[in-house]
Amino acid sequence: MDERELGYLLAVATAGVWSPRAVNAWLNALGSAQALVDSLRSGHEPSAGLEKLSDEARARLSRIDDDAARAALRAAAVSGARIVLRTDDAYPAALRDLCDAPLVLYVRGDLACLGDRSVAIVGSRAATTYGRAVASAMAAEFAAFGATIVSGLARGIDAAAHRGAIDAGVPTIAVLGSGVSALYPHYHALLADEIVERGGAVFSEFAPTQAARAFQFPMRNRIVAALAHATVVVEASSRSGALITARLADELGRCVFAIPGDVGRPTSAGTNGLIADGVPLVTSGTDIAALMGWSCAIGRTPAGVAGDAAQSTLLARLAEPRTVDELAASGNADAAELSSQLVLLELQGLVERGPGGAYTAVHARAAPNGST
Repeated sequence: MDERELGYLLAVATAGVWSPRAVNAWLNALGSAQALVDSLRSGHEPSAGLEKLSDEARARLSRIDDDAARAALRAAAVSGARIVLRTDDAYPAALRDLCDAPLVLYVRGDLACLGDRSVAIVGSRAATTYGRAVASAMAAEFAAFGATIVSGLARGIDAAAHRGAIDAGVPTIAVLGSGVSALYPHYHALLADEIVERGGAVFSEFAPTQAARAFQFPMRNRIVAALAHATVVVEASSRSGALITARLADELGRCVFAIPGDVGRPTSAGTNGLIADGVPLVTSGTDIAALMGWSCAIGRTPAGVAGDAAQSTLLARLAEPRTVDELAASGNADAAELSSQLVLLELQGLVERGPGGAYTAVHARAAPNGST
């Protein structure tokens, strides 16, 4: 493909980004982006049976000219992102399952880190300390199973999942709801840089300077759902975008899981609703790996198991019942962080909460034959 045609293709993909299925059909019928633009300008319609382009899309596409093509090329060059076309080998095969697969991806980093196993960890932007701790710990656990973490770089659960993956040496991929040069939220720029530096990738189907708009996030969510073999919703309100991701994943035939939450919190309403509707309840990455039939990678141990040093120390302090405040006071620790750790341990069956909110380690009971 020559540079002029590439510029036209980028401009066409940008103008028709909200109707990629129809635009792709026209491209296939007419053979090139320039031919598509010329056809619209002349009023010539390709063969019957093609999906209709909206009047708005037709108007945007017909305005494309050489200047617009050159501008699209310059924007891509300035962004530092690599252009990956739908026809390229580097284009993720999983995205081809979408009826409206993106025509163009703007990529920072290496999409090859997707590998054979990938998990989307999604949830509320207004995440609780518990939710963030769960997302981070779960992402770290997948280091043992060779899985890549996929999320949307939003605040809350997404950011916690990316951070947990980075800290555990797990590759992670961030799918943006804005252009790579118009990162949203902007304060995640350093996190995005770290994702790329650690062998992951940050990418978008939107033109590099395209600012975030509310209706672009569901579009982003379909890509997250398609890329992941499994999607787990950590925290979500009853109207959360994470539920859109879960629905899309289910429609694509992917596995969906949910973390149970406090019935009194709005951010648990969506996840608990998924469980009530039959979505499998999980409490750890190890649970998901078992349900997916994934074996542990050679020489790796799942993070967060009882053998973890920090967890073992906390369990040792719970030989006798103690409240969160007592643990915080005696260990000079943050009460909110301790509370999250204890909830995780309770979900794993390693501690139990008694009257007054006191936690106690659950010790192995002697079996009938005297063994433990």
